[in-house]
Amino acid sequence: MSKTITGLSLIIGVLVIIIASFLIPGNSAGITGGDAISFSAMTENAGLEKGTTQTLIIILGFGCLIFLNGFLGIYRGIGDRETEFKSLAMALTVIAIALFLGALALGNAFASSSEKVINASQIAQMSAQAAAGGDPTAIAQANVDGISEIVAVSASASIYGAYWGVYAMAGYVLLLATIFTGWIIVKSGDHYLNSMLNMIVGYGLMIAGIVFLILNLIWPVNETVGYQIFGISQLIWGILIIILGTGILTSKAK
Repeated sequence: MSKTITGLSLIIGVLVIIIASFLIPGNSAGITGGDAISFSAMTENAGLEKGTTQTLIIILGFGCLIFLNGFLGIYRGIGDRETEFKSLAMALTVIAIALFLGALALGNAFASSSEKVINASQIAQMSAQAAAGGDPTAIAQANVDGISEIVAVSASASIYGAYWGVYAMAGYVLLLATIFTGWIIVKSGDHYLNSMLNMIVGYGLMIAGIVFLILNLIWPVNETVGYQIFGISQLIWGILIIILGTGILTSKAK
């Protein structure tokens, strides 16, 4: 894989990931401290804007794959300059991307289930209003619609729980991968970057990975503070990867 493809894949992949993540309905509010992670908030955001949410999830998935392509280029380009943790960094990154893609699939399913919850809730409310007059047929229909709403909410809640479980695991694995990626960048010397940028990117990834992993273990990503912390960590990660991708594009290394 040429360094041009590697560098562009890293830059484009990271930009797509960051921009698509920010544009998903509710995410920007969550990063600034608003409620974007509760079941009710996610149901409203994803259900009312199902099409937008699912489209951005698909774009985000492609961004992950583009980034992975660039990381594979780093793996090949470093060669024997670092052999101790190179395979571990590669394995962790692949696992993290796989888990994130799984989380995105669950997010896509949750968007569909959220729309069903909203529709079922609206129907149940109208049925309840119609049954208020005491008509036996309307009361029976209200009972049926109420049960349908409960079923829809229960199914959606199950997807919600699975989504955050997989997403949290993906985040932990990615932060571990970030630590070891920083290490192999440091050990690659100035193959892609000049000595100063090599130290900034390499040690930056290592330090960010360690610090944010500890913070997200204390404050899980499915809590408001933890969600903000993870969002900040991904922004820092993205900036460092873009610097790395730019260095690869401008380097004389093959």
